[in-house]
Amino acid sequence: MPITTAGTKKEMISLNKKVIAITAVVALVIIGTVAASVVFFLNREGVAVNTGTFSATSGSVGFTFGVEAEGRNGISNVSNNTWRATPYSANGNSRVDYTFTAANLEAMTVRSTNSEGRISLEFIQGDIERTFDITGDFYENVDMNGFEPGRIRLRLVYENTRDVDVLIRW
Repeated sequence: MPITTAGTKKEMISLNKKVIAITAVVALVIIGTVAASVVFFLNREGVAVNTGTFSATSGSVGFTFGVEAEGRNGISNVSNNTWRATPYSANGNSRVDYTFTAANLEAMTVRSTNSEGRISLEFIQGDIERTFDITGDFYENVDMNGFEPGRIRLRLVYENTRDVDVLIRW
């Protein structure tokens, strides 16, 4: 008995086109879901976004968020009105966009230590920008006069730093 295929060549081509179309639609749905998740993550209140070169330990390069690494609490973590950045080495910047209340602005405190390099902390709200050099041992309440309750961008700028421990509380 000879082997026959079900359907004609024309039907097979039509079936292949349908499979390709369905595959394309499924791929677009998956890509759209992933893209929406990334946008949501990056736009969430108080999420630290890092650019540059960071390492959590002397032997690793890359980003580590909220993971214990040789006694460090990851590279950058934002929770409970606190931003903690503890990279072993960093050259680049981290930023957090946050909506502050008047009480948050009043309570703004920065503690920072590092063994090498330079660290700056910038506050940006509309046309108002203020920069603090927090290199070495720095601990003080930050004067937020001129800033209004609302959305403010905080940015840590690392210039070839080592052994960094920054704690910002609001």
